[in-house]
Amino acid sequence: MGLFSSNSNEIKVESEIKANQNAYECLRVWMLQDRPVVYGEKLKFSEDPRVWGSILADVTALVSTHNNDGNEKARKEDIEKIRDFFNYIIDGWVK
Repeated sequence: MGLFSSNSNEIKVESEIKANQNAYECLRVWMLQDRPVVYGEKLKFSEDPRVWGSILADVTALVSTHNNDGNEKARKEDIEKIRDFFNYIIDGWVK
């Protein structure tokens, strides 16, 4: 089983997600030749680039919480690792 749906270039949505009436998609990024096309819940309300910071922070918090199953110390350590690596990559682009 691969990441993509059969006969599609879309990532598969797990049946558990499809079956949950409270689940909803909040961010989708498509690569169109050399640029991303982004659809996001918060993006439709603002052209302010700081919205991206909010979205990336939300994703960081969700991933670190999910990966650490309630372990607050490990969650905070993961957030720091993500932030440090994010800043490392960004610093390379702005220099």
